[in-house]
Amino acid sequence: MKDEPSQSAQAYRQLEEEIVTLKLKPGEAITEAAVAQRLGLGRTPIREAIQRLSWEGLLTVRPRLGVMVADMNPSDFMKVIEARHALERLVAGSAARLASQAERTDLENVAEQMREAASVPDVEEFLRLDKIFDEIVGQAACNPFAEKALAPLQGHSRRFWFRHFGQSDLNPAAWNHLEVMQAIAAGDEQEAMEKAENLLFYLRRQAAALTSSAA
Repeated sequence: MKDEPSQSAQAYRQLEEEIVTLKLKPGEAITEAAVAQRLGLGRTPIREAIQRLSWEGLLTVRPRLGVMVADMNPSDFMKVIEARHALERLVAGSAARLASQAERTDLENVAEQMREAASVPDVEEFLRLDKIFDEIVGQAACNPFAEKALAPLQGHSRRFWFRHFGQSDLNPAAWNHLEVMQAIAAGDEQEAMEKAENLLFYLRRQAAALTSSAA
């Protein structure tokens, strides 16, 4: 597995998870001091995490008003999925071709843990594992430009999915992710691209249903 993350990476992952799972709600104000105390981390890593999450669009930094959790507009889910589509195919195919044996083993382990989370069911654990899956695949693809472009889109997708579909649609979500992981771990580039396409079609159908219901 990867080395222990830095404090900045820990702060980012914990804060991102709280935003995605709506422990920090859209429009809620936060402060560096309060977050640092709650997470047991220093102000510098918290500041760096806030800056990164602001760049990713999950936090909004407003002069004189402070830091607020970004709002959610149901129609934005489709825009996020459309932006992810081609990048996910590219990254999945590249990861299948270029992943190290350690990365393939990590994906197999994450897949097994994801199966367990879906069987419980434990939506928050599933999303935590989904974040790890995205990071492994992004690194394995050896394309930092695609990885950097995808990370914020994946975070927004998880937040929309958790809010509107998480409790009712965990098993289909897990199955679609497992198929991508299995193809990448097996080194089948074409299959990995096809399974990534299937995952995005699954999310596109959800986004379309959400947009329709909000109209």
